[in-house]
Amino acid sequence: MLKAIELTIGHRGQAVSGPLTFEYPDGQSVMLQGPNGSGKSTLMKTIAGLLHPLSGGFSAGGPVVMVPTHIPKVKGFSVREFIRTSLFSASGIFRKLDSGAETAMEDAIRTLGLGSLADKDISLISDGEFQKACIATALTRKANVILLDEPTAFLDVDNRIMVLRTLQELAYGTGATVIFSTHDIYDGARFSDATLSLGDFLCKG
Repeated sequence: MLKAIELTIGHRGQAVSGPLTFEYPDGQSVMLQGPNGSGKSTLMKTIAGLLHPLSGGFSAGGPVVMVPTHIPKVKGFSVREFIRTSLFSASGIFRKLDSGAETAMEDAIRTLGLGSLADKDISLISDGEFQKACIATALTRKANVILLDEPTAFLDVDNRIMVLRTLQELAYGTGATVIFSTHDIYDGARFSDATLSLGDFLCKG
């Protein structure tokens, strides 16, 4: 469960949005929306622990993972190798993965329907499929809350729908609370259980 009480967010002491009070149970997909500068990225970075709240507080109930959503597809890595590398990065140690980590990786590949693509070079898969591979990196770390900042940006309609549907199925299937921001309000609403509009909580400068 992700819960916030009177949470005000910002950076360098300057409030951007708040106070925010919300509660989202496990297994929900939540769309975060608002105009540019309303604090969508700032809220995600705060929940991920990269920024400190200016006031109030929140509880994620367990591990939080922020999924990388705007990284290049580097030729020479298979989908499986890409996901495996994220596990190395999470531990900060390049070493052979233990059997538990390998199992978690294969479970993530299977859950996201990437089995037929696992050994394919990531430069050869679609942008939507690559986003699914990025999402798989969160599954390997058993997160309670999964955050994605504009995961559908620059995707065509088919890939956008693929990613949004995957996020909702991920929430239902794993029990994680999935928070994603998007400017695609119509499609985002179709594949989310709740909406948090930061435009309603803008702090006046």
